[in-house]
Amino acid sequence: NWSNKKKDVRITSEMISILKRNSSGKALDIARTARDMLGGNGVSDEYHVIRHVMNLEAVNTYEGTHDIHALVLGRAITGISAFS
Repeated sequence: NWSNKKKDVRITSEMISILKRNSSGKALDIARTARDMLGGNGVSDEYHVIRHVMNLEAVNTYEGTHDIHALVLGRAITGISAFS
């Protein structure tokens, strides 16, 4: 569990970026798969799947998009900033 390890590890902003990038992306992939599995019902309010998809789209935006986290990680790896 990551929360138990944070006591022993110095957490960097790059670690947070990779956690946010992967967690948001995987959750959105799972929600989209659930929507697809339900077909037309996947967009109805009766099954609540589309509500979760929309919520995860918002989370993905305010946590930082996949591309922004990729730029942060690229800077950490190469030392070259893609933005100033």
